[in-house]
Amino acid sequence: MKLKTFISIHSILLFLFGLGFLLLPAMMLSVYGTSSNSTGLLTARVFGICTIELSVIIWFCRKELGSRILKTLIILLFLGKALAFTLTLHAQISGIFNLLGWTNVALYLLFAFEYGYFLVEYKNESAIN
Repeated sequence: MKLKTFISIHSILLFLFGLGFLLLPAMMLSVYGTSSNSTGLLTARVFGICTIELSVIIWFCRKELGSRILKTLIILLFLGKALAFTLTLHAQISGIFNLLGWTNVALYLLFAFEYGYFLVEYKNESAIN
């Protein structure tokens, strides 16, 4: 898969998840078998806003192939997804989420792996264009 395609898919998924957490935080949390008080719902909404912001940044940077800003973004996305994988794996093993929580673990691992791959292959123009 080309980097531009991968980033486009990631951006769309982020936007949809962000919209869900912004508009329907209680429902999004209940899907994973958890709930929250009003402070947690506010935090979920803020998370939704931040996720939407990131999706828009990623969307517009996807066309900057070969640029320094895109390489920096790939580094940050790799580190963020790797950390998110570690945290969600720990949360899943600790029993915080239901079985659906494993999808987040798998998605963060997939995105960390892919961004790591593109980071290594960034010098190879054919891999990113």
